[in-house]
Amino acid sequence: MARFIQISMASVALMFAVGAAQIIAKEKASEQVAPETCDCEVQSGMCEYWFETEPGFCKYDETPCDKCVCVAGGQMTCEIASGTALAVTNPQNGACEVIKTTYAVCPADTPRPTATPTPAPAAGGWYLAAASESCDAKCASVGSTCNANQIQDLNNVAVGSTATYGAFMLSEFGYSCPGFEDCGFNCVGNAQPGIEIGSGPCEYSSQQTFTSCSDANGKLERVCCCGSAADCPI
Repeated sequence: MARFIQISMASVALMFAVGAAQIIAKEKASEQVAPETCDCEVQSGMCEYWFETEPGFCKYDETPCDKCVCVAGGQMTCEIASGTALAVTNPQNGACEVIKTTYAVCPADTPRPTATPTPAPAAGGWYLAAASESCDAKCASVGSTCNANQIQDLNNVAVGSTATYGAFMLSEFGYSCPGFEDCGFNCVGNAQPGIEIGSGPCEYSSQQTFTSCSDANGKLERVCCCGSAADCPI
């Protein structure tokens, strides 16, 4: 009888231990915390990818990428994951080691940012417009504006010295003027100076008192100053 009771008590102890273990396991399962999160946003930029060149030494490459970053007031919620990464311990020789790190994980439905194109800077300087093209149109095509005063100053230089005018055309456009023509009162509009189409002479006008940026001549490639006077030295 005593042996039976002893066995029964042992069984009860075992059952109690098993039951207690199950309760503890359930409690631990219920105590598992939700993944740590942070307010985040997507940022575009350059990402560094480190790799070992030999044990204990690293180098990196850069590549454009989008990544989620924890920021205060971010419009999304990211999980914070943990992992390992290579970290440089001596920048002089590239020595590195593996460290533990954390990072933000983008939500599965994260919209990628649309890159805003950077407008090309205005390209000031001297340009040759095509036949029938105004200096307004030519300068607009390079993101600049026509400078009528500087164009008229060049015309005045040509009136005073065709040699100086010819040297300018050669240095600025690589065009060696085969001759010079003063169109005088026969000019089409106030569109001088320029080059007659078909590798013709370099034209100017002794009667032109002002330059019109909007005028165009179907037989003339206009010389256009786009930008400031500093952009168009004579």
